[in-house]
Order: sequence, then structure tokens, then C-alpha cells
Amino acid sequence: MTSTPDRGTTAGPGASPAGVARRRFLLGIFVVSGFTGLIYESIWSHYLKLFLGHAAYAQSLVLAIFMGGMAIGSWFVAHYSLRIRRLLLAYAMVEGLIGVMGLGFHPVFVAASNFSFAAAIPALPSAAWIQAYKWCLGAALILPQSVLLGMTFPLISGGIIRRWPERPGETLATLYFTNSLGAAVGVLISGFVLIDAVGLPGTIRVAGLLNMALAVVIWAEVRTKAEPGPRTVAPAAALSRDSWARWLTLAACLTGAASFMYELGWIRMLSLVLGSSTHSFELMLSAFILGLALGGLYARRHIERIREPAVYLAGVMVLMAALAALTLPAYGLMFDFMAWFLRTFARTARSYVGFNLMSQLIAALIMIPASFCAGMTLPLLTRELMRRGAGERAIGSIYSANTFGAIVGVVLTVHVLMPRIGIKGVILSGAAIHLALGFSRLLRRPHPLRGTQVAVGAGLAVFGVVLFAVHLDPLRMISGVYRTGSATVPAGAVVKYLRDGKTATISLIEKDGLVTIATNGKPDASVQMGYGEPSVDETTMVLAAAIPLSMQTHPRRVANIGFGSGLTTHTLLASELVGHLDSIEIEPFMVEAARQGFGPRIQNVFEDRRSRVVYEDAKTFFASTREPYDLIVSEPSNPWVSGVSTLFSDEFYDRITHYLAPDGYFAQWVQVYETNIGVLASIIKALAPHFGTYTLYNVDDLDILIVATRGPAMGIPDEGLLRSPLLRSELERVGIRSIADFQSRKIGDNRTLGPVLEALPVPANSDFYPFVDLHAPRSRYLNENAKELPALTVLPIPFLELVGESAPRAATAEPSPSSAVLRDNLVQRALDIRHALASGSLEGLNPDTARYLWLVGTGQAACAAPPAQAAWADAVRNLSDQTAAFLNPGELEPLWAAVLSSPCYREAGADQDAWVDLFAAIAQRNAPAIVRLGTNLLAPGTTRSDSEMAYLTTVTAAAYVDQGRDAQAHALLQAQWARFDHAGPFEFALRDLRALTQPGL
Repeated sequence: MTSTPDRGTTAGPGASPAGVARRRFLLGIFVVSGFTGLIYESIWSHYLKLFLGHAAYAQSLVLAIFMGGMAIGSWFVAHYSLRIRRLLLAYAMVEGLIGVMGLGFHPVFVAASNFSFAAAIPALPSAAWIQAYKWCLGAALILPQSVLLGMTFPLISGGIIRRWPERPGETLATLYFTNSLGAAVGVLISGFVLIDAVGLPGTIRVAGLLNMALAVVIWAEVRTKAEPGPRTVAPAAALSRDSWARWLTLAACLTGAASFMYELGWIRMLSLVLGSSTHSFELMLSAFILGLALGGLYARRHIERIREPAVYLAGVMVLMAALAALTLPAYGLMFDFMAWFLRTFARTARSYVGFNLMSQLIAALIMIPASFCAGMTLPLLTRELMRRGAGERAIGSIYSANTFGAIVGVVLTVHVLMPRIGIKGVILSGAAIHLALGFSRLLRRPHPLRGTQVAVGAGLAVFGVVLFAVHLDPLRMISGVYRTGSATVPAGAVVKYLRDGKTATISLIEKDGLVTIATNGKPDASVQMGYGEPSVDETTMVLAAAIPLSMQTHPRRVANIGFGSGLTTHTLLASELVGHLDSIEIEPFMVEAARQGFGPRIQNVFEDRRSRVVYEDAKTFFASTREPYDLIVSEPSNPWVSGVSTLFSDEFYDRITHYLAPDGYFAQWVQVYETNIGVLASIIKALAPHFGTYTLYNVDDLDILIVATRGPAMGIPDEGLLRSPLLRSELERVGIRSIADFQSRKIGDNRTLGPVLEALPVPANSDFYPFVDLHAPRSRYLNENAKELPALTVLPIPFLELVGESAPRAATAEPSPSSAVLRDNLVQRALDIRHALASGSLEGLNPDTARYLWLVGTGQAACAAPPAQAAWADAVRNLSDQTAAFLNPGELEPLWAAVLSSPCYREAGADQDAWVDLFAAIAQRNAPAIVRLGTNLLAPGTTRSDSEMAYLTTVTAAAYVDQGRDAQAHALLQAQWARFDHAGPFEFALRDLRALTQPGL
């Protein structure tokens, strides 16, 4: 054993100004190590959720392995540091190795995951083996770097203490502070800046380069300077017999477990206030680490002046337990704070920054008080063990015990405590550990001091009151305040189910017969279980099954990703052509809640022999299957939720095609609310290269359905494939009477919409460059939407027909009264106009429409007056807008025969005649006439309003496209583009035309 005489506090090399500056430099530069360490932890969570299938599993594994690796690394240094002559040089080498491994992580991960999904997982015999393999491989990918990261703190702290032994406690606390401060900043910089700028691969490379730069700087600083040997320490056997030393080590272990119980409990709690986005997790993690840093800073200033360390430590433990327990009654106020912010500030780009700051503040209010105490404990425990004669070995011993306890806390919380005793039980379990630790020291004296008695009594009182008197309000927990701005659910709502699962908190709420199932406060599906009208969600869930079923002639093997309410699975099973159906759900409580809330409606899901529910993530499940599927439906529709965006990525679509039959279909539900067209375009750009063709359907004006096939052509919906009585019943309930209702909901396909979506300046969403995951939360906050897509179906011109979408020429079917889709309402209005014209009765029309139809018949004498001419022209324009896109040419012919035979038409001027002739040509889909008349009306020198210019440019360019004259359409668009403001109902149609006619497309 190498040793030197005890130097006490005598002046050494560090007493000179240069020595003081060098020490401060080494203490301060350790902030970079903390910065990179949390970048690794954050980025590893992103990577491993791609492999494990859920963010919660990835976060728990990363925490466990990260802490476990650090425990191994610090244990190694604790046992061998006395044999290492130059600790700071060893620290530089370790930082360099961390950097090298950081630079190589991405290609290693890609190779390992590709091999796993393609070869290893399909070869494993059971789900248990697959889970074991996934978790072991995930651990192996990050364990080596974690071990090295665990070596950094004891190496640098031991090296600095060897050189400057005067105030070892202050040194430890300072290093803990700088490292934690760097970590708190690192998680924010990586999440909010680096990933957006350079993606996951670039972010982890930045961390690797910083580690290598840090290694070079430390090496240059210490390579020529001698390092004193270690101080004399007590033998390990002597320490093992020291009860106080044993207590310190045990306390380090248990406080690590309790601290991570708090962290995971708080993250789940705050997810219900802040939302479940990746950014929310990063803000919470940053707040927790900031508390640790501030606790370390406080300890730095006081650690050398503590007179009774045992009492002080015990008091900190009791205070930490009390503060942690008090977060439960304080929790309800956080909903009020968030609701106040959302009510007070308009949702703008600037206030989104404020929303994140408010989220950080809420996380800090909950986390920092107790984590401040946790930040004090590690330096205090280490300093005390050093005083017992352990020397620098104490650093690694305490650090390894603490991180080992953290592993236990993570695994126990995620897989045992959270599903069984919930959030409150998890927090109070951690508090009970700290109370027990504190009381074990405070009550050792036969006659405790009065202050001790007060501390014990206060701690027990707080714990008892919270345990028995504080109950988390379920109406607040499921309010989704981060979306709604309301701290509670609407009056009259009743909570039917609330459970904290491994991955999320699942709830059921019922109001007026409408039952809603939610994940972390975000509604996933609503079903009317009473006697009211069906919910909007029911339409989406039924059509998510029925539309692809109407195209796939042999849906023998079907899979549904995400259980939700179970209604989509139920509808799929309603088809007698389905031979086997797998429902893949990662959270068991979701299925349990659905069975309780919607059981009578989805009974066949649990009783039909063709149905199987599998608890697994989608990527792993499909990798383990041996036979391809004829149809796969993906239900999760909110890509701003952490982990869900991976179901909308280039890599996911690439993998899913391998599990489809050659003529198989894939259908995916995507919201158009709380998003924007850029996010939708990023998804389509990711999907398009992997499928032969795709089509978009507007299912309820708030959601769209993407249907894609590996084949070269999309099937045509076939009425014969929907003959099952149960399936027909479900369709009729949501207002679908025939295949014509499917066709009227068609927005476009890869040919008509692909060019405009490809032209938008956004990247294809990728697992490694997660555009959707980063930008969808902002769109959610701003209440943006992508309704320009479904709006194409309700333009006042037959735009989709003119640009190439086939339209039925048969009689227009009367929509179901139960349909809530806007186009169906407009079709019904158009049919009413036709019927009124045929019957001669205006009864039943709304007053404005009745007036327009009445004005068409204005007599010749009245038409001579200019006001009457203007009123007649306005009526004709409105009737064209209300009918042209919603009836076929034959149905429109009587209307335009009446218009063109009207005395006012004969009295009209040339310009008015041209407009009326254009409307008539549009009604007849007469593209050459539309081009001729539209071009004349757009002639230079004419004065038109912006809305008229947009109308004329759109319909004329679309008619050119209908004739295959793309060059002329593009020239028209170029010539007219600067003449008017494009904002308005035709904006997206104009952008679509410009992309469709782009030369060289």
C-alpha cells in the first residue's frame, strides 16, 4: 500500500496563488463532465425507447444501468485507488475513453438493434426470453460507459484531495455541486437545442468530443506535475467493525433508493400536470438535478463546521422525508398554477417559452426542497466515512453504495410499487426509509434532547397526516390541465377507474353516458355507452377498421397496435373474413380499464376465439412473429406523447413493411388538431418511400386515416367486403350507409397530395432525427391544426375531381342524419336545393339558401335595376358554392338550366355573364370551358378582389391539370401568384397545384 504521512492542514503546493487557481480550475472544469454525463443519460433514454418500445421502460432501464454502472465504477476506484499513483492522470484517461465510446455509440446501437429485430428476436422461443434478451442487450449497450462515468467522481475528487488535503469535505461538496450543475444544464441543452440541431447521433458525438477535449485539458494540466500518494487509512477490517461506518454506507444505499423513488413518483405526478412529452421529462429531470446541485453547494459552505455530524445527518434525513411527504398535499396546487398560466396568457410562440418556464417552476417547487436535502447527504456521508479513517476510499464506497441503492429504487418502483401502491405509496415509501434512517440515529441516546424529540415528533406527525388525511384528487389528476387549462374535469363527471401502471396512469371518466379512457390525463378514446349520439372518436375507431377492410379482399391475419377503447379491435372482429387478430398493447391497465368501461360494447374482443391481446411493444412483437399480416392498423394518434412519435418514423415504416404480406395494407390514425401541416408532412415523408401507394381519408374533420399498401395500386372499396351484420350495424351507428360515404371522405393520395407535402421544408421524421417528437408538443400548446387537409373536401369547387381524384358519377347518396362530418352536412344542403328546385317548394331550406333560390327566378322588369342585378349575381355565386362540389353534373343540370334561362342572365353585362358561364362550366366539369372563361376573367387590367383572384386561379389551374396541361397550369400560377393574398380557403389548394405542376416532377 502506498502512503504518505498525514499532512493535516499544513500549507503545501496548493497554498500558492498558482496552486489555488489550479485547484479552482479543476473543481470548475468538472462541470463539463456532469454536462456530458446527463447528455448520455438523456440520449440513451431516446435510443433505448426505440429498442424497448416505451419511454417509461427506457428511462427506468437507463436509470438502473446508469446508476449500476457508476456503482461498479466507483466501487472499483474505492478498492484500487490506493494502488493508482496518479489519480488525475487516470481521470483524464477515463474521460478520453468515455469520449471514444460516445463517438462510436450510434453505429454500434444501429447494428445491434438491426441484428436483434432481424435475427435474434425471431429465433427466441418465448416472450420471457425476448424480454430478457432486450433488457440484457440494452444494459450491455450503455453499461461500459456507465462504469467509466462512475469512476470519474472518485478519481478527480481523490486526486484533488491528495494535492489539496486541507478541506476534503469542501472539495467533495464543490465537485458534487459543479457536476450536478453541469448535469442540470446538459439535459436541457441536449433536449431543447442539440437534438433539434444535429439529431441523436450528433448530440452524442458532441458529448464524446467534449469528453475527449476535457481529457486533453486535464492531461496537459497534470502530466508534468507530481501527485502526492494517498494518506494513511484504516484497514478495511477495522471499518467493517465500526457501527458508525457501517451505518454511513447503509444510509448511502438506502437514501439512493429513496431518492429515486421520489424522482420516479414525482415524474409520474408531474406528467399529469405538464404533459407526457419528452421536453416535460427533461424539465423534470433538470429540476431534480438542480436540487441536488444546490444541496451540494450548501454543504460545501458548512460541511467542515458541523459539530455533531450524526445528529446533523439524521436531521437532514428526517427533514427530507417530511419535505417529500409534503409534496403530496402541495401537488394539487400545481394544477391550479398551470391552469392560471393557461388562462392568463394567450397561446403564442412567445408564451410557449413561458409555458416551459412555468413547467420548470412547477417541477422545481415539487422536487427541489427534498432533492436539496438529498444533495447534501452524499458529501456529508463521504466526509464522515473519511473521518473514520477510510481516506479517499470512502469516496468510491459511498458513491457505489448510493448508486446501488438507486438501482434498487428504480427497479422496485417501476415494476413493483407503482402498479401496486400507486404514486402516493411510492413517495411515502421513500419518506419512510428516510424517517427510519433519521430515527435510527436520533433515538440512540437514552435521553434524547428536546430538539431531537421535536424533530422526531414533527417527522412522524407530517408522515401520519399525509398518510391518513391527504388523498390525491382523481378529478384533478385526470383533468389534462396542460391541454384544457382547467384544473379539474367538467361538473358532473365521475371517475370510474384510476390506476398507476408501469408506463402511465390510466383513467376512466363518465359523464352523461359518455365514457372516456385516458393516459396521463390525455383522452385516448370516448364511447357513448348510454342512449346519446355516438362520439366523434367512435367514427374514427370504426372507420380505422372498416376502410382498410373494404379494400383487403382476404384479411386472414390482422394486427391492431394500441388497444385504446377496444372498439377498433371489436370492429375488425365484426368482419367474418378475419381469421386471426392480435391486439398489441404495452400497458396492461389500459386493457383492464377498457374492459371495465366498454365491456358490453367490445365483448367479442375478450370472447372471440380469433382474438388475442398481447402485452408488448409493437416492434418487438412483430419481430417475434413468423407469419406476415394482411392488415395492420396503428391506433396511437398523438405523436407529441413521448415514445409515440416512434410509430410515425422512417425506421418504423421500414420495419412494418417486412411484417406485411406483399399485398398487405397498413392503416394509421393521425390527428389534425393540436398539430400542423409540417408535422403531418414529416410523417408522410417518412411513410411514402416504404409503400407502393397511400391514400388519406377524412374520418371526422379532426382526424385523418392513412391507408397504405405495399402493392402498386390501392384497392377500391368494395361493398361486398362489409356484408357482416355486426359490421354494418357499427357503420350505420356512426353515419356510414355505403361505400359512397368512404369515397366522399377521400382527401387525396400520393399522386395528388404527395408533391405538396414533399415540398414543405421539413425533414422526414426519423427515430434518430425526431422532428415530430420535438415539434409536436409546441403545436399542441399553440392549438395549431392541419385542417387544410380535410378542408380540401369542402372547397366550393370540385377541386379533387379536377386534379385527378376519381368521383362517383352515380346519384349522390343522402348522408346519414347521424353523420357529424362537415362535407356530409354540405352534401345534404346541396340535395335539399336540388329537391326544392324540383318540387318548387322552398320549405325546409335555411333562409339564406331559400332567398338565393328565389332570386334566381327574378323577373325581367326587376332585373333591369342594378341592385337587383347585383343581388341575382350574388345568389348565383352562392348557389354555385353550395352545390358545385357536392352533386354530380347530371344532378346540377336543372339548376343551371334555370339560371341560364333567367331574365337576369340575359340582362347581365359581359363580365357577369362570364362569371355565370364559368359556374355552369364548373358544374358540368367542362375543363376546356373553365380554362377559357377563367383565363378571360383573369386577364390583365381586370380588377378583382383577393378572394375572386384565389377562386379563379385555383379553378383555372385545376382545369388545366384535368386536361394534362401541367405546363400551362404552372405558367398561370406563376403569372398570378403576386397579384393577390393567398391566405384563405384556397391557400393549400394553390400550394398543391403549384407542387403538382412543378416542371420536372
